[in-house]
Amino acid sequence: MELDWWLDFLLAVLRAATPLLFCALGVLACERAGILNIGVEGSMLAGALAAVLGAVFTGNPWLGVAAAILTGLLAGLVLAGMTVYLPADQIATGIAFNLVSIGVTSFIYRLLVEGGVRLMAPSLNWGQAGGWLEPLTARLAIIPPLTLLALILVIGVQVLLFSTGPGLLWRSVGESARAAHAAGLSVLRVRSLALLGGSVLGALGGAALTLGWVPTFVDNMTMGRGFIGLAAVYFGRWRPDLMFFACLLFGAGEALAFRAQAMGAGLNPYYYLMLPYVLTLAAVAIVGMAMGPRDAGKPFLRG
Repeated sequence: MELDWWLDFLLAVLRAATPLLFCALGVLACERAGILNIGVEGSMLAGALAAVLGAVFTGNPWLGVAAAILTGLLAGLVLAGMTVYLPADQIATGIAFNLVSIGVTSFIYRLLVEGGVRLMAPSLNWGQAGGWLEPLTARLAIIPPLTLLALILVIGVQVLLFSTGPGLLWRSVGESARAAHAAGLSVLRVRSLALLGGSVLGALGGAALTLGWVPTFVDNMTMGRGFIGLAAVYFGRWRPDLMFFACLLFGAGEALAFRAQAMGAGLNPYYYLMLPYVLTLAAVAIVGMAMGPRDAGKPFLRG
């Protein structure tokens, strides 16, 4: 195959992996603080719809990203109130949140479509820049803005968690909330911030899907990508660097599925579409048992 084909394929892998990277980072941030962020799929779905609506009604895709961030903050507030301060069961709450998100986004989508609204968002790009910025934007144009942001966040989270004092304190909450509380840390505050940040990252994953990958919205369009992000964290042993390669692997499966369909390999297209999920199952099976943060999923009750 020609070099251009491989370059296009690598860019497609990056685009397909971008939503997974945001979701996986959101899950990682929460689990390192002791919270099981099962609701990342719901945050991603809500962020995907909010990004499209913001871009369609304002004509500016960057405002669509802002709408996704606000939606993620709202989702984080709901999840933090239920799982940190009540505290409700984290797995049951996450599953319920995902189901509610599917229902609400489907209702809004059908309402808009029946009202004649065309949900085709403008593409998210670096825009036009003149003067000395023009050569820079021309080079950055091949990498979508949210993809570059995801790569920067992977490096930033890796450094924060494993090379700084605040990162050590963050991880201590996930390993032993009681010990962290005894040392003077506010466990509830750390876990609430983790859920807010994790939900925003999940919503950004939805924005990357609808504004950077497929510029529209349909019912349940995330199709389990949030759970693939969960698997990437498991596969990466709760480390951002290893998680990054897991997301690339799953993104390669999705990019290959679309490329194989376009090349007309002669199989039913659904066989290709299931490829990323088969890779996810295979990766989890190969990794086997993995020990995450010891207090992940355990509620913290003061007193």
